[in-house]
Amino acid sequence: MPKNETHSIANPYGYFDAANREYVITRPDTPTPWMNYLGEGRYGGIISNTAGGYSFDRDPRTRRVTRYRYNSIPADQPGRYVYLRDQETGEYWSPTWQPVVGRQLEAYECRHGAAYTRIQSTYRGIAASLLYFVPPGEACEVWVLSVKNVSDCPRRLRSFSYAEFGYYDALIDQQNLDWGMHIVHSRYADGTIVTSTQFRPTLTFFSSNVTPAGFDTDREVFIGRCRDLANPVVVETGEPRQSEAPRGNNVGSLCHDLVLAPGEEQEIIYVMGVTDDPGTVAPLLARYGQPREVQAAFEALRADWDIYLGHFTVETPDAEMNAMLNFWNPVQCRATLYWSRFVSAYETGLGRGMGTRDSAQDTLATVQAAPARAREMLDVLWHLQFRDGHTWHQVFPLTGEGGPGLAGEFPDWPQWFSDDHLWLVLAVCAYLRETGDFAYLDHRVPYWDSEDAPAGGDTMWDYVLRVRGVSRLDPLEQPAGGDTIWDHVLRAVDFTLTHRGPQGLPRLGFSDWDDTMNLDHGSGKAESVWCAQQFCRAMLDLADLCDCLGKDKDGARFRALHREMAQTINRVAWDGAWYARAYDDDGLPVGVQGETYHQIGLNPQTWAVIGEIGAGDRLTRAMESAHEKLDTPYGMALMAPPYEHSDLRVRGTTTYPPGAKENGGIFCHAHAWAVVAAARLGWGERAYQYYRQILPLARTDADTFAAEPYVYCGNICGPTHPQYGYGRNAWLSGTASWMYVAGTQWILGIRPTFAGLQVAPVIPGDWPGFRAARLFRGVTYRIAVERMGPGNAVSLTVDGRPVEGTIVPFPPAGQAEVVVKAIVGEK
Repeated sequence: MPKNETHSIANPYGYFDAANREYVITRPDTPTPWMNYLGEGRYGGIISNTAGGYSFDRDPRTRRVTRYRYNSIPADQPGRYVYLRDQETGEYWSPTWQPVVGRQLEAYECRHGAAYTRIQSTYRGIAASLLYFVPPGEACEVWVLSVKNVSDCPRRLRSFSYAEFGYYDALIDQQNLDWGMHIVHSRYADGTIVTSTQFRPTLTFFSSNVTPAGFDTDREVFIGRCRDLANPVVVETGEPRQSEAPRGNNVGSLCHDLVLAPGEEQEIIYVMGVTDDPGTVAPLLARYGQPREVQAAFEALRADWDIYLGHFTVETPDAEMNAMLNFWNPVQCRATLYWSRFVSAYETGLGRGMGTRDSAQDTLATVQAAPARAREMLDVLWHLQFRDGHTWHQVFPLTGEGGPGLAGEFPDWPQWFSDDHLWLVLAVCAYLRETGDFAYLDHRVPYWDSEDAPAGGDTMWDYVLRVRGVSRLDPLEQPAGGDTIWDHVLRAVDFTLTHRGPQGLPRLGFSDWDDTMNLDHGSGKAESVWCAQQFCRAMLDLADLCDCLGKDKDGARFRALHREMAQTINRVAWDGAWYARAYDDDGLPVGVQGETYHQIGLNPQTWAVIGEIGAGDRLTRAMESAHEKLDTPYGMALMAPPYEHSDLRVRGTTTYPPGAKENGGIFCHAHAWAVVAAARLGWGERAYQYYRQILPLARTDADTFAAEPYVYCGNICGPTHPQYGYGRNAWLSGTASWMYVAGTQWILGIRPTFAGLQVAPVIPGDWPGFRAARLFRGVTYRIAVERMGPGNAVSLTVDGRPVEGTIVPFPPAGQAEVVVKAIVGEK
């Protein structure tokens, strides 16, 4: 097993510090801004390695706190900045490198941790550090600035903070500037800047624990004419102007004097937040104006993450895999659970909302460590379901407003997606396998179009709590109006069954998982082979659930539905060497050998295995075909050959150039399913190969990859693209959840079942074994796996006694720990 991994995982811009669980960026000029997330699902935001980014409260669209200019020049501005100025020489710089990039810092280091970032630098004998985090449970953030004189002479400095505020509805702030800039104003009193409007109680506050020497709230005054953030006139002259913005562009700039003897260090604590109750501001500032309270809050934040991360830990022969599964992958999964695909360095947080299919999948990798939040999310998603069984495609977290997503741009096309409701079925089964909370099936949630729908003033989370009639910290078991979750599940199944096309496959609707596969142009004949395979997986999961609950009749029905759909797929979709992807509006197959473009798609090959739709020889042949035609060193292409020009038959896919995203790019989310499918087939070497192909910490070519090397990205440009290997859309991707499931449940083989914890590793032949600790239903399982020969045969010993099969039965009540030894391979 690896001993010291501190500097073994590195690229030219930084490395992973395993001991401190931080990614350390040692060069500020990363190929793209390398981001982190602050907060734990309510107040928070994104922050880059040079302090760019922005803040919001629960919803980045309707409750934005600070501004951000996407795709701007210079990149990654504005942010949470502090300027330092030497009052003797007039020289100024930023400890975070941005926005004064013309200063060559003598030392620079950014440490991204779990929901916090610390940036440290040294310039001309001044060492500075900025720690950014959100205290747990608070609607505010804290910046801790520490400045130390490491020179041998006294220094007299001035600091200037900078944050840029706008109207809370970020869409208005960008599209209706005349109104938006007239209504927002700022004022200063007793060391605190307050930004607000006169027609709502909401206000933004920015303050510090040290009495300022001056302030500014007007951006034009602070920056000056014909200048920018690199050379603001207030910083250049060293004189704050005491400006209060009556309108326009509002900022938070507090000026402080620091007089430092050699070796002396001083600290300033900034607090920024938003509230609808002005009476809460003073107590909050008083609390976090005390260094001991700030330290306590930071320790509480780290303790919370310790608990979350402690639910599953591994020690394998692969250092990068350890770093991902023990830290960055679950950190990323928690971010996706909070924000789905809504807000990142790529998604502006304005129009998309949180996806139904996305959020359902995000629960798959977080349910073991955050079951209450996963259940809350499932409640929200089930409420998006209509009585006919289909669901809205997205939801806005603050307002609870649902919508059709991309389909809304084409009102004459179907306004539903064929897969959304089935992801909810799969997510509920995963939740129940993990928690054993079978009472959840009797829990009641109204349909979207029922009389029990939420009141217009409810937020998403207010609604969840209201229908349960309990506080956030209560057990969350009380029923409310609406149908039971089991009823919702049955309606989801029935929607697919009643919306089938001429081949007997599920109708495609606007699309399935592939948003760009827009084959239904009005006839309603377009069908999805992949969705049929997804339906098969859902039926098997429901049948297993029914076995556990004693619902024999329902279980038999679900297995019969699986058989019938699997037979249909094999009858109409097998192309001799792989499965077709879909049928178009004219009843013609897509993703077959006779096509010029898109002869083979990845998803129907992987999900043929995941959905268990046929005999092993076909499944093996399909996956071999996918490997032969789609595999690349950077991952599996989604399909091949890509389209070379626009094609009205498939619409959205052909809007991308060849090798980009759905048009033959490496869609990492879909690649994760190849890892699962390979492991299900027992292909240990290939599953591990696929796992490492998109493992970000294994990429050392940072200038090619460009995206953050510590979290999964959504897609990588494929081999037919000029930027082959280039990663995009990092952080908020379904890749995070599925790669965590693939790594822990299918390669390491440790997965929950209704009968106990299964231990069935499918690991490479040259691994001597691995160790893991897994918390499952309140019991800690300490697992040691040892390879004794080739193959994947497993024999288990549990607490010193041999156990038949690969499932560790539930221990007697009161037993807190189970010791499992697994021998892999033929002796």
